[in-house]
Amino acid sequence: MGNIELVIIIQNRCLETWFLGNRKIYTRNPHDNPLLEYTRYYDVSIDCPELMGQYQNFNTHAQFHEAYLKELFRAKNINYSKRNPGDVIKLFYLEQLLDRIEYENTHLPTFSKFIEFCNMIKSKLS
Repeated sequence: MGNIELVIIIQNRCLETWFLGNRKIYTRNPHDNPLLEYTRYYDVSIDCPELMGQYQNFNTHAQFHEAYLKELFRAKNINYSKRNPGDVIKLFYLEQLLDRIEYENTHLPTFSKFIEFCNMIKSKLS
């Protein structure tokens, strides 16, 4: 096996939290609830999604983050579910997340650590 290094990557909240980092999915002026309420509570297009709290009537942060993501997609007539994630598994979506962490280096810090880890593995496999 050779040298083995244990790397612990802490994810702040859930995958949907990271997915909220794509600024291209935002409706700039949401008019319908609950998206309007969510945006007024915390605008993830401006602020780091990992720092977003738990909105009222949700049992967990993760439930709220998933609901927020679904509403953002619904506003664009796109479906999202854990079983059928759609656009979030496409290259263009990942590229938007990478742009976010490059230009907003304090945003999505646990996603950034995950990407650093992936790049390290990639370099060792090359």
